[in-house]
Amino acid sequence: MIRHVVSWTLRDDLDRTVAVARVRELLTGLVGVIGSIRSLEVVENVAYPGKNQDLAVVATFDDLAGLDEYQFHPEHQAAAAEIRAMVTSRAAIDWQE
Repeated sequence: MIRHVVSWTLRDDLDRTVAVARVRELLTGLVGVIGSIRSLEVVENVAYPGKNQDLAVVATFDDLAGLDEYQFHPEHQAAAAEIRAMVTSRAAIDWQE
């Protein structure tokens, strides 16, 4: 199983509640569209604002091929482009269990 976590810091000029809801809508909307997604949730930071990133996606895939299917799927690419326009930084990690 592959675990995939990406976290972001939102732009200061955005309404945080609206931006988090939009990211959640974009990414959870991929479940059922991209068959390799086994689980996916969008979580919001609740501690140490200004130090921690604002939100993250936590997803699981059966294998690296499934992660690649997700990464390169046109619907994910469109969602990622919209998210990139809302953030100032991004961090990611993928690991195998």
